[in-house]
Amino acid sequence: MCGRAYETYTEAELAALDEHGESPDIDWLIPNYNMAPTETSPVVLVRDDRRAFAPFRWGLIPAWAHSVEAAAKYSLINARGEEISEKRSYAESFQHQRCIVPLSGFYEWKREDTTKRPYAIHLRDQPIMAVAGVWARWQPTVRVQPVYSFSIVTTAANDFMAKIHDRMPVILDYRDLDHWLDPDVHESERVQPLVRPCPSDWLAAYEVSPSVNSVRNKAPDVLQPLTSRDDYWPTLDF
Repeated sequence: MCGRAYETYTEAELAALDEHGESPDIDWLIPNYNMAPTETSPVVLVRDDRRAFAPFRWGLIPAWAHSVEAAAKYSLINARGEEISEKRSYAESFQHQRCIVPLSGFYEWKREDTTKRPYAIHLRDQPIMAVAGVWARWQPTVRVQPVYSFSIVTTAANDFMAKIHDRMPVILDYRDLDHWLDPDVHESERVQPLVRPCPSDWLAAYEVSPSVNSVRNKAPDVLQPLTSRDDYWPTLDF
């Protein structure tokens, strides 16, 4: 499950996702401290034989959907990696339209009895997670503007994430980005091995304020640790 994320990186940091190490010129890039489905996020895909950055809507709208509103009821924000090659909503995109969703991190809620405690999860050593995604172009008629959208690919939690939730996004190794994005790789069996949890030691997490529960709270303080940095999880006693 990945239903909330944050993107606080800079154009210079996005250069890590460019095959030439160049900073993209993105005049629409703004920090989002509490990104929710239906909002716009940068994605990385291959266009004209090179990586490109584009703003896509979070929540896949399949080509067969009658409307954006009709697609929303299916809540196609996450694609379960174990089923992605077989699901009608995702199979075509998984074969031909894979992308990377750059995240600074994501939020997940740990259930404790009747309460849920929100945590921010991020990489220990990199400012950007290269999260596996699939995308679609929706345009039912030429009179309608096309809508480009994406879903985040998820997998079973690694040992680190399992203490918070049983699912997590597929976080790709930077060395695998070319393979994931390659538009000439169509066979599911050649891509499926990348749909796996990342190593636990890649990740760190800390508890944040419940104010992040509301998508209306977009201020930077939603990302502040609820406790001091000295209490960074996993040293916290769960």
